[in-house]
Amino acid sequence: LAQAVFPFGQQIAAKQLRTAAMMKPTPNEVFTTIREQLSVSLHLSLEALQQQLEQASQGDDTIKATLFDASLRSIGVFLTSQDLGTIMRHCAGRMEKSYSITRFLGMLRESLPPYRQRIVNELWESLSQGRPTVAVEEILKRFDASKHPLVVSLELPAERVYEDFGIALGRLSRDGMVEKEAIEFYYKELSACMSPARDHNFAAAVLEAFHLIVPHEVSKEHMAHLEMLLMDKFRMHTTIGQDGLHEAVRKYAHMQDQANTGGLGVIEFRGLVHSLGLTLPDTQVVALFEHLAADCGGGRVAIDHLESVMQVLNAGPCEVYNYKTTALQSMGSSSDPVVLKIFRILTKKDHSKKDQTRLVRRLFEAFREADKERYHGVPHKDFSGALWQCGIRLGSQEELQLRNLYDQNRDGSCRYPDFLDTIHSLCSRQVPARMAMIDELWNALAGPDAPAMRSSDFKEAYQPAGHPHVACGWKTIAQSKLDMENFLGEALLLDAVTLELFTNYMMMESSCITDFSDFQSFVQNGFLVSGAAA
Repeated sequence: LAQAVFPFGQQIAAKQLRTAAMMKPTPNEVFTTIREQLSVSLHLSLEALQQQLEQASQGDDTIKATLFDASLRSIGVFLTSQDLGTIMRHCAGRMEKSYSITRFLGMLRESLPPYRQRIVNELWESLSQGRPTVAVEEILKRFDASKHPLVVSLELPAERVYEDFGIALGRLSRDGMVEKEAIEFYYKELSACMSPARDHNFAAAVLEAFHLIVPHEVSKEHMAHLEMLLMDKFRMHTTIGQDGLHEAVRKYAHMQDQANTGGLGVIEFRGLVHSLGLTLPDTQVVALFEHLAADCGGGRVAIDHLESVMQVLNAGPCEVYNYKTTALQSMGSSSDPVVLKIFRILTKKDHSKKDQTRLVRRLFEAFREADKERYHGVPHKDFSGALWQCGIRLGSQEELQLRNLYDQNRDGSCRYPDFLDTIHSLCSRQVPARMAMIDELWNALAGPDAPAMRSSDFKEAYQPAGHPHVACGWKTIAQSKLDMENFLGEALLLDAVTLELFTNYMMMESSCITDFSDFQSFVQNGFLVSGAAA
């Protein structure tokens, strides 16, 4: 059925067969995942990766498996154990359970795809004008970093892009002269940091930076990526618990189909893409329209066909970014760059300690308010909305990286408890000791291994005067009690405080109380425990 609907279905069908047979991912899929994550982490070459690997291996070409995985994570690349196993089978080192750095980097660089090779050849012809070598100064004089796609999208400053390009040319040049092989090597590294779906970005980085015209050709890999982007945009406008994709496609398509023809022309399709908030160059929008319209006879995309394509894409097994938040917690300061950025925003130096505490508390409360049904997940737009409520504004690439981190099964819902666990681990010191104290306090209040306790008993046991923020004058006893009641919410009406809810409440308080001794005092004095349990 997938193959009959559209050509990209062949890839989905192949993935379904492999999943059914429990086969390992192919090397091409693993290296595509690495390139995609390098691109999201804003790497312009493999230099940072190579330095991390060489530093971990102390200059040796063979690196142990644990050090290899830690080096990848330190620069924002997270792989599953199956991915790592696939790499080991093709890049094994001299020792047992080790990798060859040279072989791994060689496979990651590989040869340029035909489309990208043509672009690099066009650039060299323009630079060399038939000469065998070109001076570094001449190339830098023509290079306009402000046209680089990462600079245009405000994700990197032009100064850094220009500096990195100059350093790379200096490293690859001989006596200040650059050969074609050096230019190809540089753009091989840039290509290794971009997945096949980002051909347009690669073309812009190569040609537009030198004021050359980018060809309007769209590769098959990039077309598949555009289809996935369109489907993701539809999923962002769905409702949890309903057949939201069907409703979203019909709603937005019929809004553009003013004449009720049951299909969309190129003008209506352009309006559909813009109404979904998908920002693409017009050439790519037209190419996507022609690709979808080809199965409908050309010139028009039937709404029924558009819905069927989106449903097949949604049902097919997408690439799973299997990030482990427990690993992020154990890495401390080496956590994901976007999560670290959020943590730095919450704890800005120009914020007072009281304001920092208020923002962290608001973050926990915002996610709890967004997840009214307690699914432990929220749609992408609600995830971003909760961050917005705390004054956190992220770029499109940073939001994409967060979705890859916390939407592991790509169902359109982000697991915010994992995100809050990471924030808790960054805000608090001695996290294992704190969690052990929370468990001991629950056993003392509700009894060993009790699944829940009466909310009336919990309210009676809670002593707001023992809260450190009350003691230092940041809030009153009434405010502290009100904060507790607002967080528990409907649990007070149902007269049942579960272990999960209690743990979430204490984790929020732990994130707000950064000093370990203050948190220990809160556990001891903030709750009234009687009898042997005390």
